[in-house]
Amino acid sequence: MTRNQLFELFNSFTFNWFPRFIKFVVVICALILVALVFAEVWLRYILQLPLLWVEEITVIPAFWLYLLGAAYGAYERTQIKVDVLDLIVKNPRRRLLVSIISAAITVAIACMFVSWGYGAFVWDLGMDQRSYTLLLPMIWARSSIFFGSLIMAFYFIAELVDLIRQYRGKPQLFQPQDREEPDNGS
Repeated sequence: MTRNQLFELFNSFTFNWFPRFIKFVVVICALILVALVFAEVWLRYILQLPLLWVEEITVIPAFWLYLLGAAYGAYERTQIKVDVLDLIVKNPRRRLLVSIISAAITVAIACMFVSWGYGAFVWDLGMDQRSYTLLLPMIWARSSIFFGSLIMAFYFIAELVDLIRQYRGKPQLFQPQDREEPDNGS
């Protein structure tokens, strides 16, 4: 395989297949959460049978939903931003420079989360903590912190690389592939 073919394969995997997989897992986690909360409400308030184990199970899909949802937002580049400087800075080139600085700060913070998440993940591997009722390994939920932040950091780095390339007048390398362009009424 040539270098370009490897890059295209990598780009296709990380910006096409993998985000679709993340979206699928997020939807499944959301459906599981809805079913668990519905079951708990039904059992607790209708049948008067409180169940302690539902909260223990709910933690697992909730953690993965939150962290993979954030990772998908990083992939789509739709994370919440407060771009006040866009109102002040009118020059497009300077605005791009401000975006690069903002993306670099985001990458630094994401890398700190990866480091923290890795430490927590390794600690959890050694501690083998379990839930109280069902004795589920807590690492099933907590590992999402490390893996979710790792995925987020990757997509934030890709965004930073693309912004730097744009600043230098080059095309983007990594373009989210399933983003819909906004309809401008035409």
